[in-house]
Amino acid sequence: MMTSVLVTGAGGFIGRRVVRAAERAGYDATALVRNTRQSNASTVVQHDLRLPLSDLPPADWIFHLAGAYAGAGDEELSRADCTMADNIITWGLKARIKNWIFASAAEVYGDVEGTATEAAPTRPVIPYGRVKLAVERLFAERFGSLPDSRVVILRIGEVYGSEGRLIGELTTRLKRGFCPWPGSGRVRVSFVHVDDVAQAFLCSVQHARTGVSIYNVADDVPLSWRDFTSGVAQRLGVHSPLFLPAPLVYTYAICSTLARRMRHLEPVLTQYALRLLTTAKTLSNARIKSELRFQPQYPSCAEGMEDALRGLSHDT
Repeated sequence: MMTSVLVTGAGGFIGRRVVRAAERAGYDATALVRNTRQSNASTVVQHDLRLPLSDLPPADWIFHLAGAYAGAGDEELSRADCTMADNIITWGLKARIKNWIFASAAEVYGDVEGTATEAAPTRPVIPYGRVKLAVERLFAERFGSLPDSRVVILRIGEVYGSEGRLIGELTTRLKRGFCPWPGSGRVRVSFVHVDDVAQAFLCSVQHARTGVSIYNVADDVPLSWRDFTSGVAQRLGVHSPLFLPAPLVYTYAICSTLARRMRHLEPVLTQYALRLLTTAKTLSNARIKSELRFQPQYPSCAEGMEDALRGLSHDT
């Protein structure tokens, strides 16, 4: 019998790739989106997940990816992410759905010293990390004692790909010739290609054990932001970012945020987004490789970046 999955946040950067991967794997995938134009899935349900749910197609698994922008503040993230999680969990419990995957983030660890395994302390330093950890705990509380349930929490590294905000904004700023970067850029980060994130969801369906499980999702070779951005610049044939003292870039970010809000546009370079760029997050992917048989298609940014920039030029 065909496995059915319901994907929340299916109109987002990662969500679209997850739906595509699920359909290619032969799953019956339903995309839950706020706007139907955001998805090309064969089955689409339009609903604002900040509102309670009443009727959805039955599913063997729910992949919960819906959430607000990582650079948002405490109030916006809490209002969006916690409400969305509570609504989908409440509906799922009534529908007796026992299999779940939640897209969490490396930011739950905070400023990582060395390399974080799944047993590392969780000390988030920005709103995005705090709200992801709160939703993790909500899943554990609601499903921890439910017999035969499988809840997989994926703590995902810095995701890149041709359709994502990271590559899109970075490419635009580099081509303009003005790309300020906070600090020295020496902070090390675990990156992961968006297609490998989608693969992690499928590996979870195939191999997850009963109970609540936590896995880091990352490629094999952490990089500094300086190396990552310089690699993009080199492939584009433009100058690398301008690495500036963090306070100066924060001032620029505040001015940029105010200007965009006055034009009713979503801010790009918020203070929280800058904190993302100055927080170390190096992850071990040993557990997901061992237990879920995850093998990244792009083991490092060297391979993944070629694909991301090829896709970007094709899309534009």
